[in-house]
Amino acid sequence: MKAIGYFRVKAEHEMKGIPPSLAEQEERFFRFCQERGRQPVATFVDVDSGEKISDAQYQRMLGYIGGEGEGFVVAVRALDQLNPDPQGAVRCLLELEDLRAMVLCTDEELVDPLEAALRAWSTYRESKKRGERVKEGMRLGVVKGKGLGKPPFGYRVGADKKLEIIQEEAATVVLIYQLYLQENMGFRLIARYLNERGVTTRKGGRWSIVGIGDILRNRAYLGTYSRFGIRVPESHPSIIPSHLFRKVQEQLDAKPKPVRYVPRSPFLLSGLVYCGSCGNKMIGVSRRESWIRRKDRGRSHGEYRYYQCQSRTNQSVCQYHTRRAGELEGTVIATLGRPNSLEALERFAEQHPPQDRTVERPQLERRLAALERKFREYLDQAAQGIIPLERLRAMGGELARERRILEQRLALLDAEARGEIGEKERREHLLERLREIRERWGAMTMLARKALLQDVIDRIVVYDDRIETSLRV
Repeated sequence: MKAIGYFRVKAEHEMKGIPPSLAEQEERFFRFCQERGRQPVATFVDVDSGEKISDAQYQRMLGYIGGEGEGFVVAVRALDQLNPDPQGAVRCLLELEDLRAMVLCTDEELVDPLEAALRAWSTYRESKKRGERVKEGMRLGVVKGKGLGKPPFGYRVGADKKLEIIQEEAATVVLIYQLYLQENMGFRLIARYLNERGVTTRKGGRWSIVGIGDILRNRAYLGTYSRFGIRVPESHPSIIPSHLFRKVQEQLDAKPKPVRYVPRSPFLLSGLVYCGSCGNKMIGVSRRESWIRRKDRGRSHGEYRYYQCQSRTNQSVCQYHTRRAGELEGTVIATLGRPNSLEALERFAEQHPPQDRTVERPQLERRLAALERKFREYLDQAAQGIIPLERLRAMGGELARERRILEQRLALLDAEARGEIGEKERREHLLERLREIRERWGAMTMLARKALLQDVIDRIVVYDDRIETSLRV
């Protein structure tokens, strides 16, 4: 099997001759290859400066391995050479395993490098108690009634760190309670009432059924501050009297729980589909139904999955625009999979500019942060024995793959902002992604497919009579 050497050195150590130097690591790599019968084919070196960890050459190595389409041995001196951060080392191992590369250490024999990296991360985590001390300090702040984080609608954090009322917003809160209790309006009708009258959220947006429900359930309007499982009554001025709040909770609890729409498996195009009538996003909806068959009077069950205009679903505006999920997803993938798809979509893009690039970066960063939280959750579960190592490999590998695609997209945006790449490089990037869709789609997991589409597609606009797909050109 072919072998790749990956080395990490500190710039200041190289200058002072502190071992192991780059030359010593290279010598160990070639000796390792000779002893194990491996064929050395490439080496990659990342140079760290101070506390800054470099991964430019590591990323190049991933591209090299993925481009060759065959298995490699990646030889490192020790696992922390992949990444000095223990969590980063686990992620690197999962990334390399996902690319069918086997990691071996030249300085020690490890039965399972991933298991060893997980143990190192677990030890590192246990040594970090600072976060708990900070959280304890925050709990003490809660007990004193100090506002932490974003205050509820209707309040702001005052000079004394306690919540104080914003009169204009408080009037909207009172109106929502009145509409629900006295006018017997549901969440959707309340959202429509506010939206039609130009009453906006704190950020100037439209109200949704989720926002209405949050306000009707929030005990902050009683003057009770809640955080970290601690409740502090009368910590700030109330907006809603206790007897009205209690009646609303009784009415909410008495309502039957909705069963018509249920969350199911994830939707492939979520976040990319827009309604052609109002311009708002379309969301994935699953609907289960049962009926009595005429032929034998037996009961049948069916599930329907479709994309529906979010304005209609959450804000009670726009009309009832939907598209079956299988139909829409099949059409989009077929469009991207055509040999001349890029040329056709580029012609379309000339007449339909893509979304503002400044909007894309924070979206990508939020998705990366969510992936990071999920990844730490998996590591916690694996370290505690809740999930086996093989499950960590499967789930962590998918997250690592999606993270890699998101980071590549961010790097592309950075390079564009610096003027380092132009139309040719963007086109080559898209061609590579479209080739992956044509050639590897069937072997990809759902997470990998979603990440790939989000890297390629700017938006999909659904009209009643057509579907328009725009690439990130």
